[in-house]
Amino acid sequence: MGRSSYRHVILSAVAVYTFLALGTDIFDQKEPKKDVFKLEKLPMRPGEEIQMVAYTQRKARVKEVCSLWGAYNTKPRFMKFIQKETGDKTKDEILKDKMDLSQAQLERIWQLNKRTTFHQMFVDRDHSLTWCKVPKAASTSWLHAFLEIAGEKDVSSKDMAGKHALLRERYPMLTNSLLKRIMPTTLKFMVVRHPFERALSAYRDKLEDYARDLKDRGGYYYAIYGKKIVKAYRKEGTSGEDSNQHREPTFREFIQYLLDTDVEEYDEHWRPISLLCTPCHIKYDVIAKMETLSKDADFILYHRGLADTVHIEWSHRTDQLQKTSDVAKTYFSQLTSSEVKQLYHKYLQDFLMFEYDLEPYMKLTQTSKINSTLTIDGNEGEDEYYNEDDEEYNEDNEDGDEEEDVEYEEDETPNTGDHDYEEYAVDNKIIEVHNNI
Repeated sequence: MGRSSYRHVILSAVAVYTFLALGTDIFDQKEPKKDVFKLEKLPMRPGEEIQMVAYTQRKARVKEVCSLWGAYNTKPRFMKFIQKETGDKTKDEILKDKMDLSQAQLERIWQLNKRTTFHQMFVDRDHSLTWCKVPKAASTSWLHAFLEIAGEKDVSSKDMAGKHALLRERYPMLTNSLLKRIMPTTLKFMVVRHPFERALSAYRDKLEDYARDLKDRGGYYYAIYGKKIVKAYRKEGTSGEDSNQHREPTFREFIQYLLDTDVEEYDEHWRPISLLCTPCHIKYDVIAKMETLSKDADFILYHRGLADTVHIEWSHRTDQLQKTSDVAKTYFSQLTSSEVKQLYHKYLQDFLMFEYDLEPYMKLTQTSKINSTLTIDGNEGEDEYYNEDDEEYNEDNEDGDEEEDVEYEEDETPNTGDHDYEEYAVDNKIIEVHNNI
């Protein structure tokens, strides 16, 4: 073998080794071994015992919903189990919607509950804190808090795209293997919100006002979503994109789009939380809720040593002069009860995991009376990182069904295929679309 050929062999071997090394993360800097974080070991302040009970109950509820809806079973076992009544009131209540779903819908729920992603994770290693960002659930307030933690004191001059880009710059997306080493040592939290409140807030913020979208985002959401929704669902002869009025999709048109679209294709602002943060497979220490937002935030910041250095201002309170019930009636009264029920099925796992109620919204489609039982936005009102496979519901499966291969969705890089404005901003790929509108 000539010297030149030998050199080519060596260079090829080095290239292959480098590729394999990067793919298996062996170049990752090893984190010092730390103790697994356990919420129950925290020294409690007076009155926090009640919060601890609430957090424990929320986590237990998520685990039970995940178990009952097949997150830890094979598809044959899940489909066999789902046909039976458990005899347990709570479990049967969680499973009551199965009668309204087709086999294809049940299989789809099973499939989605098998997936996991770290795409929304922001990890502050210095304070051992991990946040799963849920848009339209106090995300702007926590964004500012995390920027403040990172030492960014004055970000008022930046627009939201700039702030989101800065957030990801300060908290880079980590590889899955590194996350799996770090996250068990951190306090992991997410904020949840009533699915219909969140979807309505997303519509009003991103799609209802074209002028605002044009001013703040160069018309991004109208170009990517609004224009297509109007074209698909607006009847001929009505005002549309050829007019300066009513070019935006109506709320009912938006809902029709949601009903006809697979949830994995949703923009992150209205994608179910169960898909954004995959709580079936990531064990969150604190599941904060919009209804107890201030107390939950105070708990998190205090127990990470940040209470005196970080001040959270709750942004984008929906209609401070109007109760959520008033706003909800204005929009949901446009829908039929059948449409609301179909929308509920789209967000079924969020409703079940986080214990939100459908009935007040169903009533809005049937009566003109304001429903006072709706909540008001923003008012207070496990040893291992992964949840283990749970065989509790396989007792009747003695036929030895083989485990199916489950393809997990583990995002290591921003997924620009979702047409998400904030992620495009991070990648500096925002285009000026308003000139073409």
